[in-house]
Amino acid sequence: MKREQIEGVAENIAGKAQSAVGRLIDDPALEAEGEGRQAAGQVTKTYGDAVNCVSSFVKEKPFAAVAIGAALAMVVSRLLRR
Repeated sequence: MKREQIEGVAENIAGKAQSAVGRLIDDPALEAEGEGRQAAGQVTKTYGDAVNCVSSFVKEKPFAAVAIGAALAMVVSRLLRR
């Protein structure tokens, strides 16, 4: 697992705990903050999953990755010329 994936899971768990405490003590602000932390944790984990997927692709198919990078650079270059 990548660092981002671990951080995302940890943030998600912390958010769930915070949300549960907010419900337990009937504090809507604490509950909402916990739900926000859960969402942030999920986004971080998804980013880590994407990074992991891209790095696996680059390791398995380095020539394809270079070709895709060159094509993206060419497209960005054309867009910036306008």
